[in-house]
Amino acid sequence: MKAMLMAAAVAAGLAGEAFAADDSSASGAFRSHTINMPVRTAMAFRGASLLDKSDVIVLVITNAKMHQDAMAGYYDRRRAVDRRIKDSETGVVYFEFSPDGKYRGYSFNFASGNGCGYCGGNMGIDSTTRLVNGRLTGSLKGTDTDRNFDLALDVPVASDDHGAPLPADGGAPGKAYLAYHDALVKRDAKALRITLSDELRETLASAAKDGKAGGYMSYLAKEHPSKSVRIGKGWSDGKTAVLLIDGESSVLKLTGEVLLLNQGGTWRVDDELTDVVMK
Repeated sequence: MKAMLMAAAVAAGLAGEAFAADDSSASGAFRSHTINMPVRTAMAFRGASLLDKSDVIVLVITNAKMHQDAMAGYYDRRRAVDRRIKDSETGVVYFEFSPDGKYRGYSFNFASGNGCGYCGGNMGIDSTTRLVNGRLTGSLKGTDTDRNFDLALDVPVASDDHGAPLPADGGAPGKAYLAYHDALVKRDAKALRITLSDELRETLASAAKDGKAGGYMSYLAKEHPSKSVRIGKGWSDGKTAVLLIDGESSVLKLTGEVLLLNQGGTWRVDDELTDVVMK
């Protein structure tokens, strides 16, 4: 089951009536060696610098169609972009700016030998970017022997408000997630379907029709702490909810987040992203 199948379902689910239309403008291109990436969409959010963990504004540019409001629903936006947008055919470049919108550096990885863990400094950089009324605006140009970029930006910085805090157990969204956990661990497709968003229900139904329901559930389980799970913090605006979770699979400790949608008066899981806890 291709990862893009899940990504498409997630994008479709989060881009529903709970989200407004994108209000972002970004154009230009980013070239590195023989790869030229035209900018189709961009989004900006607050986060921690890859260089020193200080507070920065992160700008993401990509050659894919990226629904900014949908991606803003995630708690860890950088992880969401890496896992739900970036792939072998979709490029992603991250730029970092100080909290007032001044350029700091960038990072990307197009392919083996074609990337930069963190390229900082202002040599060869011409930037007029600044933060105005919550929007990152201006031009950004860079010249280098192997790479260059020329961007025009007018991108809103996504809000960090995910809604009102949920109870310690996650409330109704938490209950729905634990039902998802139970059904997925048991590989109970019928019970699992009830816990999924409309779009993921369609994906499961399509997989079942092709005799691949087991494979799709195994795909979902790759991100899931199948041995045990604990809900930490959570927030909801009544239409969407995000839960921070920790747990264990049979061999690894995991940490991550779960996105849920309120559809038909019930909370349903729309996506789950986890990382391995490094000791």
